[in-house]
Amino acid sequence: MMTPASIAATCVFLSGLIGASAACASALKESPETTRLIETIEKRRNALTPADLRAARRLNADGDRAYRRRDYPAAFTAYANSYPNAPNAYAYIMAGDANWRGVVRHHMQQLRASADSGPICPLDNSHFAHDLAMDVAQHQAVGLTLAARDNDRRLLKSAVYRRARESTSCLQDLAQHYDAEAPAVCIDLDQLRRCLGAPLIK
Repeated sequence: MMTPASIAATCVFLSGLIGASAACASALKESPETTRLIETIEKRRNALTPADLRAARRLNADGDRAYRRRDYPAAFTAYANSYPNAPNAYAYIMAGDANWRGVVRHHMQQLRASADSGPICPLDNSHFAHDLAMDVAQHQAVGLTLAARDNDRRLLKSAVYRRARESTSCLQDLAQHYDAEAPAVCIDLDQLRRCLGAPLIK
């Protein structure tokens, strides 16, 4: 079985040969939740107005500014408010990414704050595997699928899209790994951070 690292490395190599969307299609796992959301989005799109599209673009810009400040909770809020106005691939991808960067930062801060009082487990597996799998299915996977369906060439050819695919594949494998672990197991925050990699935009 391929590890998250080997899947990501293969995607990087193949994307230079046949394009990111085709290269990594088999690396991502499609869930019923992603399919359901895509179907809902498709039904809504004919009703979108120019005002809806402007609101979504404005909120994406707000999200980008917060993300670049590394204010991930504010970035998540802006992106998550964007796609109800006008569902768009970029907002879904960035919302999922910002959410988990915020989670990692919060629990790493807890870990550092408790350094003098002995080891603690800031994040256990009681809900982690389910929450990670569902969140990726509802955010990154939706965004990546929308970009491919819309043939959004600007996004498909971007570093954001390529790295989001690598990260999403890694996060899906991580959720699957912890799904087989006991609820009391402590989550390896460094492993979660490695899946996310460097921030998607600077």
